[in-house]
Amino acid sequence: MSCYIIYHYNIIDKERIELLGPLSLPIVKKYGGELVIANYADFLDGSSPYSHIVVYKFESKELAKSFYESEESRELSKLRNEVTEGFVVLAPQFDIPK
Repeated sequence: MSCYIIYHYNIIDKERIELLGPLSLPIVKKYGGELVIANYADFLDGSSPYSHIVVYKFESKELAKSFYESEESRELSKLRNEVTEGFVVLAPQFDIPK
């Protein structure tokens, strides 16, 4: 079952935010992930204190966690925490029972 890692955030350092994409993608790909969404988010119902969203899709929860807990990802999180404020969640895909 697929699993998603979702970053929901505000940009606090507009000059350095552009560094994240090129640094993140090789690490995501190393763990079999793919970039699904990276954009401004429009809220249709209610509001959120965060304006941007990035979603990575992985083949399994284990691969998603391996990516997130990897040394490369932890190092990248240092930069992410300097240039953004927000949160990250791990969300397994919903499968309709047969």
